[in-house]
Amino acid sequence: MEKQSRGSFLWIGDNDPPFKGAVIDGHTDNQQFSAILVSGRYDPSEAADHIRKLYGADTPWFAFTSGENAESWFDAGATGLISPETPPDVIIAALESYSRLLEVASTRNPLSGLPGNRTISARIRSDVIDGSSMAAYLDISGFKPFNDYYGFTRGDAVLRSLAGILTENLPDYFTGHIGGDDFICIGEGENFIASVRQAVKVFNSRAGGFYNGKDHAAGGIEALDRSGQFRFYPVMDLTLSLVSGKGCGTVEELALKAGLEKKRVKGEIPPGTVAGFLNELDDTPDYSDFREWVQNCEPDIVQIKALLESAGILGDRKMTGCMIEILQKEPDHHLRKSAARALGDVAGPDSARALKDALNDRSAHVRTAAATALPFVLGREAGEILKSILYDKSTWVRRAALRGLGISGWQDAAAILDRELRKPNKGGYWLNHQQELASTLEGITFLGDQKLIDAVIFILRKNPGVSKDLIWRSMLSLGGEKCVEEMLKTAEDGRHREYLPFLDRFDIHCVSRLTLEKLERVLTELDLKKKSDRISVLKFLRRIPGKVIHDISEWLLGLTDTLVDPDEFDLLLETMTAREVLPRGYDLARIVNRAKQGRLELTTKGIVSMLRWASTGKYTLSRTYIEKLLRHDSREIRTAAARTVVQLACKRRDELTINKE
Repeated sequence: MEKQSRGSFLWIGDNDPPFKGAVIDGHTDNQQFSAILVSGRYDPSEAADHIRKLYGADTPWFAFTSGENAESWFDAGATGLISPETPPDVIIAALESYSRLLEVASTRNPLSGLPGNRTISARIRSDVIDGSSMAAYLDISGFKPFNDYYGFTRGDAVLRSLAGILTENLPDYFTGHIGGDDFICIGEGENFIASVRQAVKVFNSRAGGFYNGKDHAAGGIEALDRSGQFRFYPVMDLTLSLVSGKGCGTVEELALKAGLEKKRVKGEIPPGTVAGFLNELDDTPDYSDFREWVQNCEPDIVQIKALLESAGILGDRKMTGCMIEILQKEPDHHLRKSAARALGDVAGPDSARALKDALNDRSAHVRTAAATALPFVLGREAGEILKSILYDKSTWVRRAALRGLGISGWQDAAAILDRELRKPNKGGYWLNHQQELASTLEGITFLGDQKLIDAVIFILRKNPGVSKDLIWRSMLSLGGEKCVEEMLKTAEDGRHREYLPFLDRFDIHCVSRLTLEKLERVLTELDLKKKSDRISVLKFLRRIPGKVIHDISEWLLGLTDTLVDPDEFDLLLETMTAREVLPRGYDLARIVNRAKQGRLELTTKGIVSMLRWASTGKYTLSRTYIEKLLRHDSREIRTAAARTVVQLACKRRDELTINKE
C-alpha cells in the first residue's frame, strides 16, 4: 500500500506542532487527513466533539500525552497515545504506521478477514493493469441455492473455509475477498497458476462435506431457482477465471474480461459479432471489408447470406453501414435481400433512407425484404410508405406491405386493412388473391383493432379459401362479444375444433362476466375427445378469475376420475386450484388409489399440484400418505406437504374458533 504523505497529518494544539509538515487546525480548508494528533492540554471530550464536527468520526486521532488521564482519552474515542518525549521523526513514523494499519483493517472483509475492494482495486491497477501479474477470479457455482437451502450460518462457514484454503495455498501471493462468493488472487508465474489450481482442487474436494448426508449422497440439493421453481443443484464447485491485464485500462474492464472468461470456462461463450469477424481492428467494417472476405475465402452464396442475416439476428449495429453499402452497391440481389432483412432485425433509424430507396429496387425479393423491415425501423411513420406500395406489381411486396401496416400501428391502417379484406378479386390470379387476404388477416392480428372484427367475420362466412386457422387466430386475437357470438354459433354447428387451438389468444377481459360464463358452459358441454382440445379448454378456464359455477365445478371434478395423462392431470389440478373448486375427501382418496393401482402416474409436479389443491379444502389426505410425503426424497414434495399440513391446521383452528363463538 502507498505510504501516506507527511502533509496528510493534522495538529490540534495551542503550541507549535511537535513535527515538521503538520497542518495546523484552523488552516485546513476542508482537507481530509490520514490521522490527527491532539495536544494533551485539551479536554478529551471537547477534543472528540471538535474532531467529529470538523473532520468526521472515521478519522483516526491520537492524544499527545504521557499517559495522564489515559482512560478519559480512550473513553472519548482516541485511537492511541503518543508521548511528548517521542522524537519528531518517530511521531511521523508512528502516525503513518497507525493510519496504514487502520486503513487496511477498515478495508478487510469482516467475514473472511481478507482485503476488500479498495485494496483489491489498488493491487489490480498496480500489479495487473500496470504490471505483469495475472488475476485469478474465483466464484462458487451453486453457492446461492446452497445458502438459501442451509441458511447463512453454513454459507458463511463455506466462505471462511474458502478464504482459509486460498490463504494456505497462496501464502506468497495477494488474496482478496470481492464480496459474497467472489474472491481474487493476484500473482505471476507458473507457481502462481499451479497454486491457484491446487486451491480450487482442495475446495472442490471438501465442498461435499458441507452437505447433510442425504444431500451428499444424492450429489446435490433441490432448491428454488430465480423463477420460483424447484430444480436440482449439484454440489458446489469453485470456478476459476485467469486473466491478464492486456488490453484493459481500468479495474472494470478487467472484471468484464474475467466475466467473459468465466462464461468460456462454463461453456457459455457469448456469440462473436459479424463486424468483429470482418474487421478485427476497429470492429466497424465497410463494403470493402465484406468484398475482401468474399474474395479471399470464396464462400458460396448460402454462406454469405447466412453471415449477413446473422448480423441482424445478433443485433450487430456495427454492421449497419456495411449492410447499407451492400444494399446500394451489391450486384447480387440475393445479398441485397439479406442485407435488407438484417437491417430490419437491427432496426436502427439510420438505415431508414436506404430501405426506402430499396423499395424501388429492380428485384421484387429486395423490395419485399425492405417492406418487411420498414415497420420495425420507422414504426408508425412507415404507414404512408407501405400504403404507397400496395399496388406494387409483385404480390410478395403487396403481402409484406399488408402485414407491415398492422405491425406499424399507423392510425389509418385499420381502414385500409378493412377495405383490402373485403375487396373482391378483380381478375387476378386466385392464389395471389388468397395469399393477400391471408397477409391482410396477419396485419389485422398485429394491429389488434377490435373494430375490424366484422371484416374478419365477413371472411369467415364468405370462406374464399383462406385458411380457417388463420381466420380464427385473427378473430380470437381481436376478441370481444361478437367473437364469442361466432364461437357459440360454431359450437352449435359442431365445428368447435376450428377455434379451440386458439383459445389462448382470447382476451378474457374484453367481455362481460355473463358472456364468459356462457362460453365456459358451452366449452365444458362439448365432446372433447382429443387431449389437445381438453388442454385448450382447461388452460382457458384456468385464466378466468374467481369461482366457477356449480356445473363446471362438477365437470372438473369428474375429470379427476378419467384423465390419465400426467401433464393433463396436473393442468386439471392447477385449474381447480385457480378457480377455487374445493376438493372433497373422496376426490383426494380416489386420486391416491388410482396412483397406487398404477392407473394414474403422478409426477413430482403432479403431487405438488395435488397438495396445493388439497390445502384449499377442509379435508386432508390420509395421515399415512402425508407422512410418506413429508419424508419423500424430493425436497419440493416435502416442502409442499409441510405447507399443506400447516394450511390445513390453520383452517381447522379457524373453524373451531368460529364454532366456539
